[in-house]
Amino acid sequence: LAWFRNARVGLFVHWGLYSALGRGEWAMSRECIPWADYRPLLDQFTADRYDPKAWAAMARDAGMRYAVLTSKHHEGFCLWDSKRCDFNATASAAKRDVFAEYVDAFRDAGLKVGAYYSLGDWLNPDWIAGSHGDEQAEHRFMQYTHELVHELVDGYDLDVLWYDLPQNYTADQWRSVELNASVRAKRPSILINNRAMTTEDFA
Repeated sequence: LAWFRNARVGLFVHWGLYSALGRGEWAMSRECIPWADYRPLLDQFTADRYDPKAWAAMARDAGMRYAVLTSKHHEGFCLWDSKRCDFNATASAAKRDVFAEYVDAFRDAGLKVGAYYSLGDWLNPDWIAGSHGDEQAEHRFMQYTHELVHELVDGYDLDVLWYDLPQNYTADQWRSVELNASVRAKRPSILINNRAMTTEDFA
């Protein structure tokens, strides 16, 4: 935790498919946008002005020492080249792994790198079905969640894992202790927040 305490300030970036709308990361929910209208945003997500090197330089020059980027927000869109979820940046108009570009740019700038990961998932119907008592849906969703988290941890050199939106399930249902232990086995120095309903490194 020493570097985290000493860093004092970091950059937290919300950027995902919702950015094509320009009305915040909760636009789909707050505006009740149906999937038939939301999915076509894939064709608008070009990332043509995406410049993580500029972000990293700005953060470093401002005195920040780490960053956290929304690898997957509640909409279920993955910024990385996921093999488990085809609703991702490589399937968008960007046609590339934009999360990898972020990791590389911030590492090159000498900054620590973090991933925000929303446990909640509007895309996957098993998220809601499982929370309403469908045990098979819950099992499928937990498997899906663990696989996506491990894609991130296996694929990218992360210093921070920042969960969000755990409310529909308990820590036991998320299998949070098991998940975090397996993450730490692969990345012993990673810092994890408490939003998978367990006490971890920071709140």
